[in-house]
Amino acid sequence: MLGIPLEQVGFIVPPHRRNPVVSPLPLIEPAPEGCLDPVDRRAFITASSGAALNAAITHQRDAVYEHPLLGTDTVTDLRAGLASLYGLDDRFGGATVGPLAAAHLARIERLLATGSYHETIGRQLRLIAGETAEHVGWLAFDAGDYTRARSYWSHALKLAKELPDDSLSVLVKASMSLLSLREGQPHEALELTRRAQDQANAWAPPSLLSILATREARALAALGDPASARSTLAQAVRLYEQDQGSRPAPDWTLFHGPAEIADVQADLFSVAGHNRAAVTWLRRSLEYQESSRSRNEAIGRGELATALARSGEAEEAAYHIGQGEALMTEVSSGRARESLAIARSELARLNPRMA
Repeated sequence: MLGIPLEQVGFIVPPHRRNPVVSPLPLIEPAPEGCLDPVDRRAFITASSGAALNAAITHQRDAVYEHPLLGTDTVTDLRAGLASLYGLDDRFGGATVGPLAAAHLARIERLLATGSYHETIGRQLRLIAGETAEHVGWLAFDAGDYTRARSYWSHALKLAKELPDDSLSVLVKASMSLLSLREGQPHEALELTRRAQDQANAWAPPSLLSILATREARALAALGDPASARSTLAQAVRLYEQDQGSRPAPDWTLFHGPAEIADVQADLFSVAGHNRAAVTWLRRSLEYQESSRSRNEAIGRGELATALARSGEAEEAAYHIGQGEALMTEVSSGRARESLAIARSELARLNPRMA
């Protein structure tokens, strides 16, 4: 191996293994300076190209793992998830669906923080994050957690200003107006609704403008202005009737229709103390209510039972309370519980034995 006879190195070698000369491996004569042998050059290029390709693949693989590339498929998937949350809310209520919506929002925010995307995709992701934050707030509102609702709505409104996006801003303000009404602040509710209308008038479809008009009508009624409330509700009806789908409406507006308008009309009568008239419109609202909207049906039955009890109709009031409470086995909604609790209180005042 060293090119030296074994005997000279000190080994005892048997006769048949003796080989006085071991030829060393031939040395390759070096190529002239600046010139590579063709075979060696090809080997070098092949090796170099392989190393570069391997390094590129490794870098790309690490980049994908660390910063996944997000595209339209991600946007479509996240928006479909939000749409499904709207449907679950109608059926099961905010207390049940709220944690799912919060998890969906956490996923969107994680992708925004760790993903890689073009600016157009990033804007769409931020918009979905804002819409989802608004819906988490809505679910908290339905569950009766008003502090949490305001927190998420404030976050959504901040995102709407940063984008900027008028549609998201209008959605948040429309939701916040209902919370203001529930907290006994009709002036704030009216201001929020009118600010939303100012932003929406130039682009919103009639169905969305109709929703804003119903919110304005509720605020006016709570402020003790029944005449303005009635005229505003009439405008809401006209807007709804003229909507032929010429402009697509956001998913969140799909709840709006005859049942909602009849409920607002009943609310105007209830605030004015006209309970028998409210009964007529609440019955109509229940007739129009879709069977999949269990939460809204439970709220509606509580409202109808309250108006019936105030009108002296104890038996029918008790019936609707029972039907509403049966729905509560599948619905988890603070608003629905409150509606039925008020109805039972009114019934107890009318006929303690039936409450």
